[in-house]
Amino acid sequence: MSRFQTSKLSFELLKWILVCSTALTFLGTAVQFYSDYRTGVATIETTLDQIQRSYTSSISNSLWNLDDEQIKIQVNGIIKLKDIEYIKISEKREDGLQVFTEQGDFQTKNVINKKYKLLYKSDNNLIEIGILHVQASLTGLFSRLFDKVLIILVTQTIKTFIVSFCILYIIHVLVSKKINTLVEFAKQLRVKNLDSPILLKRDTKKIDEIDELAKSMNQMRIHLKMSIDKMKKSEEYIIQERDYTKDLINGSPYIICGLTPEGKLNFINPMGVILTGVDERELINSQFFQDYSSNGSLDKVESFFVESRIHEVKGFEIPLRNSSGNLNMISWSTLLRRDSDGVIIEIICFGADITKKDLAEKELKKYQEHLEVLVEKRTFEVDEKNLALEKNIQELTQMQDRLIAQEKLASLGSLTAGIAHELNNPLNFIINFSFAGQENCSDILNELNEKGIEDLEVQNEIKECLAEQVKFNELIHVHGKRAETIIRSMLDHSRLKESDRSEEDINGLIEENINFAFHALKSKYRGFNSKINLVLQPNLCKVNIAKSELGRVFLNMFANAFYALNMKKDIDHSFSPELDVTSKEEDNCVVINIKDNGIGIPKEKLKDVFDPFFTTKPTGEGTGLGLSLSHEIIVGLHHGELDIKSEEGIFTEFIIKLPKSA
Repeated sequence: MSRFQTSKLSFELLKWILVCSTALTFLGTAVQFYSDYRTGVATIETTLDQIQRSYTSSISNSLWNLDDEQIKIQVNGIIKLKDIEYIKISEKREDGLQVFTEQGDFQTKNVINKKYKLLYKSDNNLIEIGILHVQASLTGLFSRLFDKVLIILVTQTIKTFIVSFCILYIIHVLVSKKINTLVEFAKQLRVKNLDSPILLKRDTKKIDEIDELAKSMNQMRIHLKMSIDKMKKSEEYIIQERDYTKDLINGSPYIICGLTPEGKLNFINPMGVILTGVDERELINSQFFQDYSSNGSLDKVESFFVESRIHEVKGFEIPLRNSSGNLNMISWSTLLRRDSDGVIIEIICFGADITKKDLAEKELKKYQEHLEVLVEKRTFEVDEKNLALEKNIQELTQMQDRLIAQEKLASLGSLTAGIAHELNNPLNFIINFSFAGQENCSDILNELNEKGIEDLEVQNEIKECLAEQVKFNELIHVHGKRAETIIRSMLDHSRLKESDRSEEDINGLIEENINFAFHALKSKYRGFNSKINLVLQPNLCKVNIAKSELGRVFLNMFANAFYALNMKKDIDHSFSPELDVTSKEEDNCVVINIKDNGIGIPKEKLKDVFDPFFTTKPTGEGTGLGLSLSHEIIVGLHHGELDIKSEEGIFTEFIIKLPKSA
């Protein structure tokens, strides 16, 4: 209860709850007051309208008949109506209006006045005979409203206080009590009790924000404990490192000492004490270099300190005199220790005894001379081996060039065989139809010589022969053009340089080379046939390519595909060879897929298919450079991609991707 009484948060919340509730109560009461006022005024207006409808006609008749008793009864009836405080009936005469009867107290404030004309109907004419003045007072309405407002304020105030104290208690139970628990935990938190978690008494299984805060504080406590443990471990590690560093300094074979910027010695390791032969206590705070160097090296000492105050030095040689008067040549290096402002506070010096350096240098010189002799001998041997190696490399290069030329000649052979087949068909047509034309011409000449041109039958035969000759000439012309197209294509192919690039139709290049490859293999292996499925995207964009090089790639791949199909056909005579070639345009490239259902390639050999001199064909069937050159042309020359997929005995598929801006 004491915590409840001292909870500043609870009373602050109570204050604002009361303020807000009171404001809302007054606002609600004002709205209710205005609404009831409007309703009361509307009720009074309804009463006045009722008086007009119910009483004006009867009062007019009574006034016309001067029936005082009836008028009195009607006036008493009206005055008894709610909020009606005053009524007056005035009779209209020649000299104006005169009060006929009057009842109630006339008021000037907080009233509603209504005047109604008293009309009498005579012979269908309305005659104004007087005025009915009715006054309704708002005093009763205000009194009722005040009582109602008072009741609302009292009940709302009581309700507000009850609700506020309930809310205060709920806040105390759900919030303040838990916060006080957290505060007490924080006040009592020490390093020694970090293992004790925060425990909040919870009545339900639901977790609120305070519980989340307690959970976070428990996590923070765990992290704090872990951080303190890490700090302790770090402190132990620092102590170990300090001891380790101290052992390194004391066990070092070099002199390690610390000097102030003025040259006074702060510390020195045992090696320095041994080399000087002076007690450490005597060395501390001495001008180490001035006191224990030779008299002729004071200028070096001064120069050493000038440089050390600017930057770190290395390999600075200063002799050091020991207690026996002997000099030891020491090579000094420095490390500068600075404060947070960058000011040098200590110069750490590392000294290596190089007294025996001359002897070592003489030995080194002797070894160097011997090494030079060995190097000259080895150099001569290496030169001879380099000459032999260069000769071998030249031979390998020549062999590689011959193999590449052989592969190109093999491609050319396939191309030539295909072209020969392509040229053979139109030439056969030309020869046959030329011979037929020659016979027709001979027949015409014989007929003319024997019978003459006047014979009607001879004329008809001549017309028929000439008609046939026209058809023969047309066919000879068509097939001659076909042969001319093939020869022109070959001339264009032979004139192209490997580096020449142009915008070319990929679909046309595919159709041309697949035809050459098919007929080349068909002429080599009699009886070979294959179904060729060309699915080429119409209106495929032209690509900037080296036409002759890419044609060589297509020719090589189609020839390989037909070879694989023929091999599988020899194994399985019921096999139906098929070659699927597709082309399509993607975002930034043109994709060509070449897939056959031939013998396939073993999985373990797929990784080697693009290596030079690797082939799956029998010895003598291929050089092993076709796919290697194809890969170089696609990837190296055109900056495209060449991938392969295969499953032995089922299919082989090559995927070529050529960038549109290759």
